[in-house]
Amino acid sequence: MDIGKRIKNLRLSKNLTQEELGERTDLTKGYISQLERDLSSPSIETLFDILEVLGCTPKEFFDEEEQEQKVVYDASEHTFF
Repeated sequence: MDIGKRIKNLRLSKNLTQEELGERTDLTKGYISQLERDLSSPSIETLFDILEVLGCTPKEFFDEEEQEQKVVYDASEHTFF
């Protein structure tokens, strides 16, 4: 699971800068940047604080990957002219 990418996507969906998210969670902009680039891993408490600010429950955050559906096309199912 790419936690950093998911945090970044949530942050951007809320139109927040790293600095704004940092201010709301009492974290530095640099630390938010490290999290988003997966250079650092947040504690559970820190992750939950971030998710609360971003309006996302832990369940939603971790279930999102399962909700994504992959579409696989089989060329043998199609007739090409």
